[in-house]
Amino acid sequence: MNCPLSANLLANGKYCTGTLRTNRKHLPDAVKEAKLGKGETLERYADGVMVAKWRDKRTVTYMSTEFENVLVTSNNRHNVAPVKPLPIVQYNAHMKGVDWQNQMLAYYPCEHKSLRWYKKIFVHVIEMMLINAFKLHQLANPRSNKPLYNFRL
Repeated sequence: MNCPLSANLLANGKYCTGTLRTNRKHLPDAVKEAKLGKGETLERYADGVMVAKWRDKRTVTYMSTEFENVLVTSNNRHNVAPVKPLPIVQYNAHMKGVDWQNQMLAYYPCEHKSLRWYKKIFVHVIEMMLINAFKLHQLANPRSNKPLYNFRL
């Protein structure tokens, strides 16, 4: 296994953790082809980079240069304590805002195929600013339950 970008970032003192697609270049064959049961995990290390696969309801392939692949308990919204790998728990804890914004952007897509690339970027930035303004509106007015559609209007 050789993950040049992750190893280069680690050599410069920068850590990374994230999910991977199974057809990713430089993914070890042992991780790629492993068939796991529920709750099982498999990892491989090289150059300080850990690539692993874990199965709960679905199979998740992930990598991390910061966290070891140890199983920890984490509480969910139903007060159940499932056992998950530490990189997955940390990834979920820090990526919620990005996932929420991507979800909100997907509800009302405005980019058209006919637009030039610079116009698409402009429209995307305006859409992101609108989503951020909606979030700020929700934080400033906690009793307001105005939906995104009405806020956009």
